Amino acid sequence: MIYKKFRNMLLYMLGICGLVAVLIMGQHSFFAEEKNGAKTQFGAKGDGVTDDTKAIQRAIDETPIGGELHIPPGIYKLSKNPNLKASTGYGDSYFALKISKPITIRMDQAIFKTESAGEYGVFWIMATADVHLKGGFLMGDTLPETGSLVSHIAILLQGSQESLIEDVYTKNYSQGIHLHHANNNVIRNVTSEFNYGSGIINFASDYNTIESCVVRNSGDGHLSLFGGGKHNLVKGCMVTEDRPGYTDQQGITVESEKESKIEKNVVSGFYYGIDIKNGAESTVIKGNLVYNNEYNIAVRPGDGGENLMAPSHAISILNNLAVNPRDSSERGIYINIGDEHIVQGNTVEENQLILRDKELRNRYLKENFMVSDTK
Repeated sequence: MIYKKFRNMLLYMLGICGLVAVLIMGQHSFFAEEKNGAKTQFGAKGDGVTDDTKAIQRAIDETPIGGELHIPPGIYKLSKNPNLKASTGYGDSYFALKISKPITIRMDQAIFKTESAGEYGVFWIMATADVHLKGGFLMGDTLPETGSLVSHIAILLQGSQESLIEDVYTKNYSQGIHLHHANNNVIRNVTSEFNYGSGIINFASDYNTIESCVVRNSGDGHLSLFGGGKHNLVKGCMVTEDRPGYTDQQGITVESEKESKIEKNVVSGFYYGIDIKNGAESTVIKGNLVYNNEYNIAVRPGDGGENLMAPSHAISILNNLAVNPRDSSERGIYINIGDEHIVQGNTVEENQLILRDKELRNRYLKENFMVSDTK
């Protein structure tokens, strides 16, 4: 009996000690996290009024290579740094903040506020690798109406590799996310909307994955693969345009792209839904839901000068649901240029599989599924 009471008392005391240890550890973790927060360690206010640009840049600079910076919830006003000018094939872009080393930045519910009149973006990730941006809201005050397509880029990855941008929201920029000569990166669960140009653009970049993203109400190819990239993947994204009067936009643009995949996306509300042009080759368009576009899926010449009118070849269009194009349109799948294309297992409405080559059209009518009326 005495042994039993002693044992129970010992277990009770150990339990109390364990609870105290957990509380102490949790308290230590909390204060450590607060210490790493920009508000306490680096002097950022996060009040939406104070210019926090220098404080946050100092926080980035003082975080060790491979370290993690936590920016706590708040509204962080940013301004243009005239020394941060990125030159791309599109022109020059200015930024508030620069990242040039491996680092993780957890932004959680932090809101970064910029002013469109200043013509600048938020993060310039330059010539580095293993940068992780997680969470956060990047907000321009208004939709840009002046400047170029690169005058306000929310996040530019330039010459940077093996990085991750995840759970980030961007709004009111010329472009939301721009990968420029940047390979082996992942863009995941990003929402980019109301941009002057593309929501997400992959320019001359290889082996990148863009997955589970939402791009809406933007322009210039809402989600664009351009510039001769290869082996890129766009998967599980929703790309839409629902503003009245915006009837000439492009959804997913595949331009001069090689050996890439556009897979299991939803695309609606555009003139060209999935738009393949300007010398794309050996790219797979598979398992997408494409509807309410003037052309649901198109393989066509480009829209520029002679250097932007090259035919595309060996495009595989497989198992897509390409129905209900825009009222009065009959262009479910439209191919009028190039050769060696494969069109199989798609569902389209009658008379809406349009191929320039009559012999191929007759063949592919047997290899796809025609429905009489889905409207």
